[in-house]
Amino acid sequence: MIQLNATEASWGLYQLIFVCAALLSMYSGYAWFESRRDKSENGLRRAKLLLLFAVITMVATALVSFAITKKLPF
Repeated sequence: MIQLNATEASWGLYQLIFVCAALLSMYSGYAWFESRRDKSENGLRRAKLLLLFAVITMVATALVSFAITKKLPF
């Protein structure tokens, strides 16, 4: 059985958070496209907010991961 140290375990968690944020950014791109096609102001605002949240999460996760593990999560 392989035992992980705390650094490798935290790197796995950063990868999981980064992948979730990447999936959220893909969904927000789709929602942005759909709301522009339907001319929905509320949908467009929601899609922009989700995209902003996803990008901030990816950047923050990458910075923290590099600072702690010296590896990027992607």
